[in-house]
Amino acid sequence: MPVRTTDDDHVPSVLCVHAHPDDEALFTGGVLARTARRGGRTGVVTCTWSEGSGRVEELRRSLDILGAGEPRLLGYTDNAFDDGVKFCSAPFDEAVGKVVGHIRDFRPDVVVTYDAFGSYGHPDHVHAHRVTIAAVEAASHHQLYPEAGTPWAPSHLCFATFPRSEVENRWGTLFGGTAPQPGPGIPGVDDELVTVTVDVREFFDTKWAAFTAHESELTRGGGASQFVAMNDSDRRDTLGTEWFIHRQLRGDATDPFAPR
Repeated sequence: MPVRTTDDDHVPSVLCVHAHPDDEALFTGGVLARTARRGGRTGVVTCTWSEGSGRVEELRRSLDILGAGEPRLLGYTDNAFDDGVKFCSAPFDEAVGKVVGHIRDFRPDVVVTYDAFGSYGHPDHVHAHRVTIAAVEAASHHQLYPEAGTPWAPSHLCFATFPRSEVENRWGTLFGGTAPQPGPGIPGVDDELVTVTVDVREFFDTKWAAFTAHESELTRGGGASQFVAMNDSDRRDTLGTEWFIHRQLRGDATDPFAPR
């Protein structure tokens, strides 16, 4: 197993596993920008879309703005499309092995993906959660996926999520009306499950620039376009915090994103 050295100036490296281009900016753009600003390494694995598509070029621009390197693509198809192998239908071990390869190549301190509900229930997000958990566990085992590189064991696993209280507070701004009770399609976990809250308002402009690099997603009229329709104050308030459920995998319990 690789040996870590302690360094008071060490900024934890962060590898995010996201389902689609634009998710890296929406859910983790602030954490990625802050880590890069502090001198830490950051990277993003994207489970859908392949080189040569416009969405990947937008992703490349977003990652450049966030300081998160080149796209790391699994190459599967978005659940909403029928061409190619859908991410949710791909052989599970194959998808896990691909993510293991990226973990072993990047060697992160922290791996980030969605919570068990995929943050808001999207099947690709839910599947990314399952694949990532399996990959984080497998990446440290010499016996598993030996072709994927030298074993590596991250110290932290974080799940991007939303506290239920924040969903209730912001529902009217996003959708109008009062937030419905928890259920299928409704984001949010009990507040006590959220163990890491990151104020990223200082990095809002960077996060927003990365998000708006995904022009095709913003113009197609999907959920992302709701943020464009907001006034600037509401947008900064809504996107200025990122929340996570934190799992300490090894070592003493710490803030996963804090320099140490």
